[in-house]
Order: sequence, then C-alpha cells, then structure tokens
Amino acid sequence: IVFLQGSQFLYSTYGFTLLSAVVERVSGQKFTDYMLKMFRDLDMLSTVLDDNEAMIYNRARCYVYNKKGRLVNAPYVDNSYKWAGGGFLSSVGDLLKFGNALLYSYQAGQFKNTNGKFLPGYLKPDTVAMMWTPVPKTEVSWDRDGKYAMAWAVVEKKQQYGCCRQQRHYASHTGGAVGASSVLLILPEELDSEAIDTGLVAPPRGVIVSIICNMQSVSLNSTALKIAREFDKEKWAQ
Repeated sequence: IVFLQGSQFLYSTYGFTLLSAVVERVSGQKFTDYMLKMFRDLDMLSTVLDDNEAMIYNRARCYVYNKKGRLVNAPYVDNSYKWAGGGFLSSVGDLLKFGNALLYSYQAGQFKNTNGKFLPGYLKPDTVAMMWTPVPKTEVSWDRDGKYAMAWAVVEKKQQYGCCRQQRHYASHTGGAVGASSVLLILPEELDSEAIDTGLVAPPRGVIVSIICNMQSVSLNSTALKIAREFDKEKWAQ
C-alpha cells in the first residue's frame, strides 16, 4: 500500500493491466479479442496489437536519445505483458475517430427535438460524463489545472473573476512508450440552448487534436491544447 485510498493519487500503467483482467471476466473474452472487435466497431482499422513479429504496414521506427545525447533506435521491447497499458499501435486518423465517437456519445443526449434523426452514440451520454468526472486530490503532471477521472485527465470549466483567466472544459490523455509519445485531446464546443433545442447543429461539436511522434519523452499536451484553442478561436470568429 502506497497511501490510504482517496488521500493521494499515483498514476500506474499496471492499473490498466488489472483493468484488462476485469474486462476479460465481465465479457468472457480475451482482452485482445474484445478490444480488436471494439476497434472494428469504431472503424479504427489501423489500430492493432504492438506485436513485434507481425508484419504491420507503415509501422514507424521509434527513437530515443542515448546518454551522449545522440539519436539512436529504440531498444527492443515486448509489450504483450501490458496490452491495456500501452500495447496497441494506432494512427492519428484512428485516434480522431475514437475522439469523435466519444464526443458524439457525450453530446448526443443533449440535443432535443431531433425526431430520431441522430443515431445513438457508441456509449451512453451518462457513461462518458461519468468517465470525464474529475476525482479530488488527483492533479495530473501534464496540466496542473487538470484532475484525473476514469483514464482521462479533465479540466473543468471555471472562471472566478470577470475579464480574467478562463478554464475551458476539455479531456485529454498523453501516452508514453519506449521510443514514442502521444496525446489525444477533446475540447467540446459549448453549445447554446437554441442550437440544442432546435437541432440546427449536429454532434459531434468541438475540436479534437491527436498527435503521435516516434520519439520518447516528448511532452505534447500543452502543444495539443494550443492547437485546439486556435481552431476553437477560428470557429467562433467565422
């Protein structure tokens, strides 16, 4: 035991390995089979297991800096012991599809008077809202405004004083592996009641940023947030 439950927060990749065992017990399937089916449902056809022996089309070579500060090929690593905690290969396009599916699921329940023209989301709106509900005492390392939720870092909407600093609601997560770094950031659009009630717009509404680079220990969350805010400003300026 590192500390008493609820008193502090410590991120652990191996917590996801434990979670994969829960998925297997509940689903009655191998975790990898369950996930690959889900990726097919989400049309994420480029997302596969990071299997060293398999011939994977367009697999990128990964790099690290050695002790002399020189760029070298990343060492061999077998990720099969932690599929859930960093054992999948993907593309920026697939991560955008994943983000869109989550954002659609999150917003679909907010729209009224749609007369059934919107299909349901992959997840229930309440499920995504629960996943994006921050837990107290869980400040994340890559954004001090953020708290940890269910496998997402979440910054809540907040403004204490007029004409002062604003926090926009967004959810994100960074990824780090031997020789690679990534981030997926979802900035939902703040929908007004008229748009929601009249159905003049359709979900998903917002900005999603996905970055993958074949370099280890690259901090990407702040870059993704700057990109998302620029696109958000551009949208409101039109």
